[in-house]
Amino acid sequence: MTALALCLALAVPDPSYARAESLLQARRFPAALRAAERVVGAYPCDPQAHLLLGRIHFARPVIGRYPALQAFRTAARLAPDDPEPLYWQMRVGLYLGSDDGDWIAREALLGIFALAPDYRDSWRRFQEVYRGAAIWRRAERALASHPDDPLALERRAELAIALEEPARAETLLARAIHRRPAGVTAYLLRAEASFLMGRDAAGYAWYDSALALAVAERADTVWEQLWVIASPDEGAQYGATEPDGRRRFFERFWGSRDPNLVTPENERIAEHYRRRAEARRMYRLLHPQRLGYRSATARALAAFEQRQELRELAEGYPAAIPGGSSEPGAAASRVALLDPRDLLDTAMTRAARAGIDARGLTFMRHGPPALQVPCTPDPLFPQGDPYCVSALDSEGWLYWTPEGPVSIGFHRRGEYFMPVSRHQVRSLAVLLRTDRTALPAPLQARGWSAFFKSGELWRTDVYFKSAPDTAAVVLWDETGEEMVRARGPGLLALTVPPGRYDYGFDVDSAGVQGRVRGTLTVPAFSLGDLGLSSLALAPADSLTDRETTLDRMSADLAFPAGRPLAAYAEVYGLVADAQGRARYDVRYTFEPVRGLLGSLFGPDAILFEFEREVEARHVVPEQLVIEPGRIPPGRYRVSLAVTDLRRNVKSESVALEITIR
Repeated sequence: MTALALCLALAVPDPSYARAESLLQARRFPAALRAAERVVGAYPCDPQAHLLLGRIHFARPVIGRYPALQAFRTAARLAPDDPEPLYWQMRVGLYLGSDDGDWIAREALLGIFALAPDYRDSWRRFQEVYRGAAIWRRAERALASHPDDPLALERRAELAIALEEPARAETLLARAIHRRPAGVTAYLLRAEASFLMGRDAAGYAWYDSALALAVAERADTVWEQLWVIASPDEGAQYGATEPDGRRRFFERFWGSRDPNLVTPENERIAEHYRRRAEARRMYRLLHPQRLGYRSATARALAAFEQRQELRELAEGYPAAIPGGSSEPGAAASRVALLDPRDLLDTAMTRAARAGIDARGLTFMRHGPPALQVPCTPDPLFPQGDPYCVSALDSEGWLYWTPEGPVSIGFHRRGEYFMPVSRHQVRSLAVLLRTDRTALPAPLQARGWSAFFKSGELWRTDVYFKSAPDTAAVVLWDETGEEMVRARGPGLLALTVPPGRYDYGFDVDSAGVQGRVRGTLTVPAFSLGDLGLSSLALAPADSLTDRETTLDRMSADLAFPAGRPLAAYAEVYGLVADAQGRARYDVRYTFEPVRGLLGSLFGPDAILFEFEREVEARHVVPEQLVIEPGRIPPGRYRVSLAVTDLRRNVKSESVALEITIR
């Protein structure tokens, strides 16, 4: 039979083909291989026969990858328009790993892009091979073979962003959207391009459009850009979130990270995308196919190697291992205290997924370090590493945080973490579970908060005031859900259920920002138990109501000495007698704030005490006007105490520190 006859025989089904396929599924590899070889011998021009032979070789344990590669290459030559043989070549390359395997996989993927822009999971697999400017440009040229395909245009836009050409990416995305309605990916790419071009207003608009579609479409595209800065709890919450709740999840995610509550935009989003671009430029993982990024065994070997390197460092240069002793034996003992499980957390798998090294993971979460020292394992203990022959071998980073300094060491061109002390192990845990903005907030926020019973049942009115007076406040509950927000000049008023909240309180003065983050306990005021609101003070010569007093109360709690001072508070839960009247004793205490010497010889506290009889109500205003001169200039701790005379029960307000000047 001639070669032409053999090729024409392809139209005739051969039962040997089905038998080989069945044997492969049954994992009877020797028999399957013999059956496939018979099919190839009978039909040498059939690309499917060579593809089947390659798949059987690929499935054989230990051996068979290079014979499989040869069979897939033959199938690709016989079917140049079919991406399937190239896909299997890519699988061989990814299995082999190393530089050779990486090249095999990459070349196959570039060939797939020229045939089909979205064949199976080829685009995701492209993230697993070496990529640089030259490879990105080759991938774009391959995708340009589909000039009118919206998906190919989106892929090309993503490559243009990686090549730091956001304007061209915007043009490609505009063409893609012209051909089909935009989805989450297109909007995210337009947002990223806008942020990188400095067009933040457009970036926020595109990003909001992406979140709006995250309900109808898969939101994993959004999450894939966020997981690298998410906490473990947020990762678990996202996994448990139903599709219709994903937009709300993302709003909570970014809301808790908003670095400037005064502005309507969330600047942390733009900062995140700019960090992505910087991490891609400076800390891109050049060889994601290294075995160290692929198996638990390799990660364990890497941890063992780290311990060996640390032990050698301790023996040869003990001062490089922090701990206070310069003896080699003591330094080696400190290395032994490091838990191998801590060394296993080298961020290799996370780095491979993100396409950046350990430094890039840290940079994405916390931004640039305050101190970056080459050849120094721990900047807190600046002892050099004598085995570091290049600034790229190892380096230490230092961050200043409200909880104190956090330092970490990196090794081998920053590929993985290299903690050299238990302090650095703890720092590593912090760095991989938290994130922060690097946007400056040098302005010191001064102000106060006050709590009063609300007219709504089981609610508390919360007031904030700041200097300067342009401010914003947000309360988040334990799940990260934003409960309430207020923004503007002057007095800020909120109404929330009692409980514990995380809060943000930001101020702005001519574009200079101040930022406060913390926790706040909003008290509950019982219907039946005696209780007191916060105490409010304001310069006034007559009795004032709640809102007026709070509005006039200065943010820095400083009051002029030559003017009268009006006090306002509310008493809750007074018990009435038979005539519906309540009697209580009230005491205002102005305790001078002074040092030890002043406490021995300084003036006594100033007291104002009264017995009052009032109509018993749920809310009884307690008001007082203090005449000028009754309180000399100075600093005072002011408190208010009320005793219900009918029950002999006492309640006291939280003290205020004020200044009379």
